[in-house]
Amino acid sequence: MVRRWIMHSGLGLALLALAGCGFQLRGQAQLPPEMRVTYVQSQPGVGMPPGSVSRKLPLLLANHGVTVTHDPAQATATLTIVRENSGRRTVAADRSDIKRLYFLVYDVAYQVTLANGQTLIPLEGFSVNRTLLFDENRVLGFEAAQESLVDNMAEDLAWQIIRRLQTAAGS
Repeated sequence: MVRRWIMHSGLGLALLALAGCGFQLRGQAQLPPEMRVTYVQSQPGVGMPPGSVSRKLPLLLANHGVTVTHDPAQATATLTIVRENSGRRTVAADRSDIKRLYFLVYDVAYQVTLANGQTLIPLEGFSVNRTLLFDENRVLGFEAAQESLVDNMAEDLAWQIIRRLQTAAGS
């Protein structure tokens, strides 16, 4: 009985703390009405492994009420991924020249044009980065961690584009 009271009190205090700090769930993004039917286009040569921004963005758009079409003639807007790159750079190595620390970078550049030729969002880009520590005893774990970080960075970039579109809807 006392244990249950303590659990309920703790849960109540946690909810009060979250409400007091201004926390709230994001909910549905309000995207520009001109984007109700959008064609997502990748430039030739752009394309990453599964988990890339090019693959995540149509899903996010659809989750926020946008109809993603495969026919540009039906689209009221075209979101063009102009550039999408990820890479890895060595930051630190030990005395035996074994690379110990890597810097992962993922960047994307895009633009949004409307069916009437007007530019909704001119060419702009975002970039994210992460650091990754190499442990020679966990080589397979290193590769899995790198794939996970790249996927996480692609997700971050897709969300940044959604937030930018939401900002365009308010202007």
